[in-house]
Amino acid sequence: MSWGGFFYPHTVIVRDRRQVAGMGSTLGEPRTLRAEVKDEAQLVRDASGAEVVSSSQVTVPLDANVAPGAQVTLWPGTPQERTAGVLNVARNENAAPLDSFLLLTLK
Repeated sequence: MSWGGFFYPHTVIVRDRRQVAGMGSTLGEPRTLRAEVKDEAQLVRDASGAEVVSSSQVTVPLDANVAPGAQVTLWPGTPQERTAGVLNVARNENAAPLDSFLLLTLK
């Protein structure tokens, strides 16, 4: 079940990080996702376990398949528009009628 616009009132643009054989990585094509954005500075741990400051947390549907390293543009088309990297991804699977989702922690 999807709650659509009720739980995801915002829009973000995601560019996934893709590995290029022997050449490092590059960003994929932009894709637009429905999301809930919360701008709040928090002290979190990144994928390596280091403590870093997160500027925002973004909730997207579970099937969005966003991974650490992706770039997320928040508030597109507004004066507050900015792009930040994904530090961490938490997966939350729920039984109906609740939505399952990913919680992205951004730099």
